[in-house]
Amino acid sequence: MTFLPIVERELRLASRRKSTYAIRGGAALLALALAGLVSLFALMSPGSAGKQVFNVVSYYTFILCLLAGIFLAADCLSRERREGTLGFLFLTDLKGYDVVLGKFIAVSLNAFYGLLAVLPILGLSLLGGGVTGPELGRMSLALINTLFFSIAAALWVSSRCLSSYRTMANTLGVLIGLVAIGEVARACIGLAPPRFAPALFWMGTLSPAQPFLLASDAGYMFQGPTFWLSLGVSHLLGWIFLGVAAWSLPHFIEPAAESGFWRRLFAGEVFAGKSQRRRALLDVNPVWWLVDDSRRLRWTAWGLAIAGGAIMLTYSRSGPMAGFLSTYIAMPFYFLLKVLFAIQACRFFSEARRNGSLELLRATPLDGRTMLRGQWLALRQIFLWPVIVLVASQLAAMLSLDLGSANQIHLDFYFQLIALGWQLGKMVGDFFALGWFGIWLALTCKKPEMAAGWTILYILILPSVAFCLPTLAIDTVFIVVGYTKLVQQFPKPPLVLGRKASYGMAII
Repeated sequence: MTFLPIVERELRLASRRKSTYAIRGGAALLALALAGLVSLFALMSPGSAGKQVFNVVSYYTFILCLLAGIFLAADCLSRERREGTLGFLFLTDLKGYDVVLGKFIAVSLNAFYGLLAVLPILGLSLLGGGVTGPELGRMSLALINTLFFSIAAALWVSSRCLSSYRTMANTLGVLIGLVAIGEVARACIGLAPPRFAPALFWMGTLSPAQPFLLASDAGYMFQGPTFWLSLGVSHLLGWIFLGVAAWSLPHFIEPAAESGFWRRLFAGEVFAGKSQRRRALLDVNPVWWLVDDSRRLRWTAWGLAIAGGAIMLTYSRSGPMAGFLSTYIAMPFYFLLKVLFAIQACRFFSEARRNGSLELLRATPLDGRTMLRGQWLALRQIFLWPVIVLVASQLAAMLSLDLGSANQIHLDFYFQLIALGWQLGKMVGDFFALGWFGIWLALTCKKPEMAAGWTILYILILPSVAFCLPTLAIDTVFIVVGYTKLVQQFPKPPLVLGRKASYGMAII
């Protein structure tokens, strides 16, 4: 038999697809547009224009590489298990590594080609000054390693899970958890006792973000060996993910029943009684009852809110810049909550399309307005109070300023209050855009499992690149587009003119 036959087949298929070449060209054009936009803003300081382009393009590329596994590879193996086709593959002479490596090539080839198209655009920063050739080489290695690590981790999670959106959420948790553990370990090395320093150091090398942060000349000058060690350790961990997935895949051919104390505990079935809690939702809205099937996502949202609030309140007494610093501390927690919101917003309708239950719902007396109302009720129940807690913590951090003069207090407070208002307005606009546009994509996307990825790309990532445009205006466009398309999708519109506002507007 041919060595790695699935890999060979996927490479032949990719060579015939037009998307293989279109994605490569699109990625290069997007990176070139971003580099040109940053160059226009950097004309005031020509000496550092190259460095600014290098930092911005590499930052956005790193974010896309880190999220690539979530939206490209999270459902590739779990879909085979759901459809029952995984067992047929192992009736042949195929091994676990044949399937895993074949899936790895299938989902990562376009992303890898897109990254290769971005790297020459990143190299144009050498002409602007401030960037050296070795720095470009190290950054290229760090970005390629991040893409490999993300897809490998997603394949490992996909080999263990069954639901597509649960796989995406678990992959997000693994990647963000490893990055957070690595950064916390790096920050605690100087504060912990000396006997814990080696363990913290090795924990920091597990994060794929550490090679990215140390690739610049400033970081490599003082921690050059650490860069190569973290690059090697994180790359080795990616291969371990692939190896474990290849070994365990034949043992998880059939979907296993989820049982056990810890599974039932995190699903909310031990203390509260899942059936009793959900029975009350059925009387309010049947779709709400269908959507609210797990407490794990709610626990994750509360964990992010509590962690972000604790960090902001801890830094609230760190000096005059505490309120300004709290704005930047809250940004990653808001972003993660938005990512979870997008996944949950697309989950119900995409799964209903895939398993055929949407047609059954359309055959019942339930109209489109009731379905959308149940979806928004479920989203409000999960995300409303965690967002309120995070906003209240940020406001409390601002109110605890301890500055010198009263005039300075008033000036900084009003400035930070305006910044907080703008941030809250953008956050509310993002949530509504993610909800309406994500639901529409879940109903119309050719691949329903990709609806959450496209929603996050269109609403959270691409608008942040166009930082010269007002993001609230972009959110408004997506809200109008999503809402208008949903009115056309359902026979009965979710909003009746002359009455109350839409359920999404009234609930959140």
